[in-house]
Amino acid sequence: MMIFARTALAIVGGYVGTSAIIAALSMIAVAMVGMERSEAATLGSMLGFVIYLGVMIWSFAEPGLIRVTLWLGAVTTLSLTLVFLLDHLVS
Repeated sequence: MMIFARTALAIVGGYVGTSAIIAALSMIAVAMVGMERSEAATLGSMLGFVIYLGVMIWSFAEPGLIRVTLWLGAVTTLSLTLVFLLDHLVS
């Protein structure tokens, strides 16, 4: 059962967390650096593969499942908060 939970967390949580991180990084690139939206989206897409791979490897390498869940939830929440705050700057 723990292997199923870890696999589901790595796949689903990693995807959601990576999406939130990439959205935040793209918004930062547009708002702070002055990148074009299309270039920021392309850069985010390329970085997404590397970040998702890192999250997948880390979620299986970390011995504590609770620690992975808490870190992934915290980073996702922080990234989404940053996206919502930066949305008002970019628009």
